[in-house]
Amino acid sequence: MIIEKSSARRSRKRAALAFVLLSAIAAVSLPAAARQGPKPAFEERGSLSQARPPVEARGNWMHEYVQLRLAAQNLRYAIGPMTEYEMQQTITPKIVGGTVAGANDNPFQVGLLTKSVASNFDAQFCGGTLVKANVIVTAAHCSDFVTAGQVQVLTGTRNLDGTGTRRDVVSIAIHPNWNPNTFDYDVAVWTLSSSTSGIPFASLASADPAVGTNLLVTGWGALTEGGSFPIDLRKATVPLVSATNCNDRNSYNGAITARMICAGFDRGGVDSCQGDSGGPLTQGSVLTGIVSWGNGCARRNKFGVYSRVSNASIRSFIVAQAGL
Repeated sequence: MIIEKSSARRSRKRAALAFVLLSAIAAVSLPAAARQGPKPAFEERGSLSQARPPVEARGNWMHEYVQLRLAAQNLRYAIGPMTEYEMQQTITPKIVGGTVAGANDNPFQVGLLTKSVASNFDAQFCGGTLVKANVIVTAAHCSDFVTAGQVQVLTGTRNLDGTGTRRDVVSIAIHPNWNPNTFDYDVAVWTLSSSTSGIPFASLASADPAVGTNLLVTGWGALTEGGSFPIDLRKATVPLVSATNCNDRNSYNGAITARMICAGFDRGGVDSCQGDSGGPLTQGSVLTGIVSWGNGCARRNKFGVYSRVSNASIRSFIVAQAGL
């Protein structure tokens, strides 16, 4: 009798779960989803414990879609054998433990909202950064499945409690080289229908800080693994990681391109490490990265991955689209 090793069983589970996640993404992302209302979260089957996936039910199909595609991306680049607990953490959406953000912590942070959902908390599905009075920068993976008429941008608030101003969007530009399979060139520029006033803008990085430099990430991401999402904007500090470290065999094994940077902790297991998709990673008022993907808190040597704003192709795209 041949007994299957536990690592092989876990690899099969991971492959099966990736297939289910990708299938769910395809179902949720159909244009009909917007017409038919929110899709129910799927249930894992068989050996995957009948557990529900890490998708918080807000009645918002855009929020669900972003979480599912991130889960699939993170699982795709999970290297080596994993316990079921590690697998669950790997597919969990971005996490912010940290503390409540102050007025001067990334004051240019905005929220991306589903226009048809009245509550700001329920409507929010991604983050973004104000770089001009009527222009924000966010992630392509928050942008390639919506139209300008389906979304709004929340400005002028640190909370999802009904305060702030919801602004319509007139155009969405996605980097022409955006690759949804690898998350390369994960950047988009949204133009608003009206201009903000009294809100600082972020400037764009032209070079990366030194490795080990502490950077600030903010967002309305989950407070704990698989846990609730906050109304107050949260902040966390993470050190910049070298591309060599992030790209080695025990991290992302070559998946990190020149358009990506990494930040986080080698030891893993840290609650404060990631923000919302599309949100800012900053050094002072300089936008250094855009929250993209990565296992973040889940495992040792698994860092948060951000679009690298200093990269010539990323930066020039933002400058051209924003008219900076």
